[in-house]
Amino acid sequence: MISLLNVQDFLLKAVRGETNLSPNYLELFKNECEESLKKQMSRKEEGFRIRMSGLGRPLCQLIAERDGVEQEMDYNSLLRFLFGDITEAIMMYVLRESGINIVEAQKPVSLELDGHLINGTLDVIIEDELGQKKVWDIKSSSEWAFRYKYKQGYDAMKESDLFGYLMQGHLYAEATGLLFGGWIVINKSSGEILFVEAPEWQDEDRAYYLKEAREKIKALTDPSTKIKKYEPQFEIHKKEKTGNKLLPKECSLCSFRNHCWPDAILYDKVTSAAKNPQKVWYTTLKKTEV
Repeated sequence: MISLLNVQDFLLKAVRGETNLSPNYLELFKNECEESLKKQMSRKEEGFRIRMSGLGRPLCQLIAERDGVEQEMDYNSLLRFLFGDITEAIMMYVLRESGINIVEAQKPVSLELDGHLINGTLDVIIEDELGQKKVWDIKSSSEWAFRYKYKQGYDAMKESDLFGYLMQGHLYAEATGLLFGGWIVINKSSGEILFVEAPEWQDEDRAYYLKEAREKIKALTDPSTKIKKYEPQFEIHKKEKTGNKLLPKECSLCSFRNHCWPDAILYDKVTSAAKNPQKVWYTTLKKTEV
């Protein structure tokens, strides 16, 4: 195991003014931030590539990207990506200063699956107190995801993994011949840190995600594979259908949403009793109150 206590202890010492900056670690942090800025602010069109970081996403999204469907990207999207990169650089600095044994960071890896070479860049390989090396992924998180997703643990992540984080981690691990350690998560709102550990026995999960990866690669390399849309969900209020239909979560969070659902309506959640209800996407909006 790697200890969250080490990280917390270092940060408490920093709060009390009891730490000194390591020139080497500071230089690494500066370089990582510079690379993040270059990556996000100087984007170049490279065409569709199958990568470990994205292969776990819904197949319809990957096909849309492969086929060159225009994405909906607001101006703040780039800043959100940049926040994630900079947060990761901060976390790497803190891990180093905390005495965590970083074996490698930002390591390019490759994996051949059914004759197709898939590339990726893992976040960090850490050696724990027992000398075991594992692949860890660093994630920045909203308050909601931190509390109700990551804090519920690895099994809860398996139940709802819209962004393919489990496949990503297991592909990195398979490419290095190591175990997947899990996620190091930073709450962007509070600054809290969480270590979400994957189980030691991973054979079943590893086999499952490798099989799923092969199936997706087969579909993506077949030009005849077309987008298959998700089915809208009936809105339910007090066990009765309202007559409205909602976009599934996968579609609500998708940058290709307008391609598949051009007539979708973003509206206050009809069944909510809150003073300021959450806005949700409707494919059919027959009732605006219940």
